[in-house]
Amino acid sequence: MPLDAFGAPGAPGIFSLADPDRVREVLSAAGFAGTTVTPVTAPGTWGRDAGDAAAFLLDSGPGRHLLERAAPESRDRARAALTEALRPYEDGGAVRLRGAGWLVTAVRPPAPGR
Repeated sequence: MPLDAFGAPGAPGIFSLADPDRVREVLSAAGFAGTTVTPVTAPGTWGRDAGDAAAFLLDSGPGRHLLERAAPESRDRARAALTEALRPYEDGGAVRLRGAGWLVTAVRPPAPGR
């Protein structure tokens, strides 16, 4: 599958703020100060089974974007590979995965004279 710069810090897209230093840079440029970036995780349910979860992940968001750029035979292989990779996470009628993100806090100082 053609990934090009997909997911590169600072590039357009869902992962553009994956680097905490980039988050601080963007907020600082917007006038914010005291920025903290804390990693957080949370459990999530992604589908009823591996096939359902693979469909969700590949038919929306970044998965769909990548699949649209791939040849049809690559799409089928990618879907099959992801489905198999998700099988170990099937548990009690659901695919359960831990999600990760940033908890970002910052303060915008008052404008001078306020």
